[in-house]
Amino acid sequence: MRTNCDTERGLTLVELLVVIAIIGILVGLLLSGLSRAKASAHSASCKSRLHQMGLGLQMYVHENQNEYPYWWTPAPDASLNGTFSSEDIGFWWAKLAPYYPVKWTNSTYHCPGYKGAIAGKVDSQVPLGSYAYNGRGVSRPHSGSPYDPGFGLGPPEREALSKSVSLESTQTRESRVKVPSDMIAIGESRFLSASRNELPGGYDLLACGLLEPRPGSQQFLFDPARHGANYNLLFCDGSVSAMKPAVLFNPTNSAVMWNSDHQPHPELWVP
Repeated sequence: MRTNCDTERGLTLVELLVVIAIIGILVGLLLSGLSRAKASAHSASCKSRLHQMGLGLQMYVHENQNEYPYWWTPAPDASLNGTFSSEDIGFWWAKLAPYYPVKWTNSTYHCPGYKGAIAGKVDSQVPLGSYAYNGRGVSRPHSGSPYDPGFGLGPPEREALSKSVSLESTQTRESRVKVPSDMIAIGESRFLSASRNELPGGYDLLACGLLEPRPGSQQFLFDPARHGANYNLLFCDGSVSAMKPAVLFNPTNSAVMWNSDHQPHPELWVP
């Protein structure tokens, strides 16, 4: 009589390695999908916050002689006393507080994908955060470079004073913005890391240009991979969109979007 014997056999080493490799590939695909989903969620939240800031900016303009706020002004503003420190009261984000009642120093003001420091002005330190204002247009004022304060939404008043420029001529009226749907008002700040930027966070003043003109300074380095290689932007008409930073910060591609007259002004570019 013949008997049947079941033979139990385990996985060979090669089969085990194949199984581990397959599991690794599946885990990698899952993590990649989760990372993309997280970046997409962060970008959506960022766009929502920019939209709310855009509504606040439009209300400010319509209640202030149809003029955009400066990036910074030393002029006192009694309406903001008690809300901000004396050092912070003159910045653009402080001017939006009556219309967008979230404090700059609150993390909920900023993009959830931003990894830098959040701070108002402390001593000589510039304000830091995830958003920045298009105060200068395509121009990057610096020693030896041209200076024209009339193409952004509002240059630093102290720089206008130092150049003996009439402050009245620097105030940007809504009517001076030729194409509101294609002029940047507020965007995500330029920040890569504290060690690379030499600042612990993003400067709240936008700057066009792929390179920092000051020797030894890397203040305006940016993260090319933020939100899947897209920077979110608020335009003067209140619309929100995204653009690759290598395009956005390269004046060859985007100069007209920085200037109120919708002209590129290559004479103001700084490499």
